[in-house]
Order: sequence, then structure tokens, then C-alpha cells
Amino acid sequence: MTTRFRAISDIKMNVVLARQEHLPEIARLERENFHEPWSESALELFVKDGAFCALCLDGERGISYCTVLTVLDEAQIVNVATDEGFRGAGYARSVLTFVLEECRRRRINSVSLEVRESNEAAIALYVSLGFIAEGKRRDFYKNPRENALVMIKNLE
Repeated sequence: MTTRFRAISDIKMNVVLARQEHLPEIARLERENFHEPWSESALELFVKDGAFCALCLDGERGISYCTVLTVLDEAQIVNVATDEGFRGAGYARSVLTFVLEECRRRRINSVSLEVRESNEAAIALYVSLGFIAEGKRRDFYKNPRENALVMIKNLE
């Protein structure tokens, strides 16, 4: 019997704040998950002040990540992605939990994100972590064109 993913218990999982040396793995995950991926050089933003990236590693291999921009006491989740072979096993939840803890540590009061209206799995994950749908951005996504739900979590 073949499984679609490896269970968390099979992985030597480590969630870290990404550093410069992690950018090739984050860029690989970007390319594998998005029609218009950020380049490795553009991703450097997330290892500098005013932004961060949480990265779940199995040894040196990136499994899941979340990029975040911060301004004053607000954070914006830019992208969340998981390697296709590991989806549905809780890695994105681990990364997002790390992100929320890091936001609290940085005294962030609210975290927002956009998600495709059709992405039921992601929406369910965000709701389970306390995000609430607060609005909609029409035709926010391209390829295919689709509305985005704006979801917010207050950390106060």
C-alpha cells in the first residue's frame, strides 16, 4: 500500500526562521507551488528586517514554508506552501503555528492573508487557527482568475 505523504512521525521536522542559506529551498518550493513564483533574489526580502519566513526542514530539504511581511504591529502572510509529497500531514499547520508564535514574540497585534475562494483545505486550516474571513478581493488571482478571501487573526 502506497501513501501519498510521509507522516510527521517519519520526519526529523525542524521549523526555523529562514536564513540566507535556505533561500534555494524556499525558491524550489515557490516554483513547484505557484504559477508566478517569487525568484530566489526576491525572496531575500524575507530574511531581512521587516519580514521573515518560517521554514519546515527535514534535514536540509524544505517541506513547507510561510513568508510574512511586518509593518509596525501588523503582519501579512504572503505565501504558504508545502511540498506536494507532504501535503495533508500537518506541515503547513506547524509552520503557521510557528509564524503566529513569532508574531506574538514580535508584538504583532493582527495577522492577515488572502486565500483563493476555492481553496477549501487552506480556508479550513486558517479557520482552525482562528482566522476569520473579513472581506473579499475581486479577481485578485490570475491563472486562473479568482477572488480572494481576506482573512484576519487578532493576536491581542
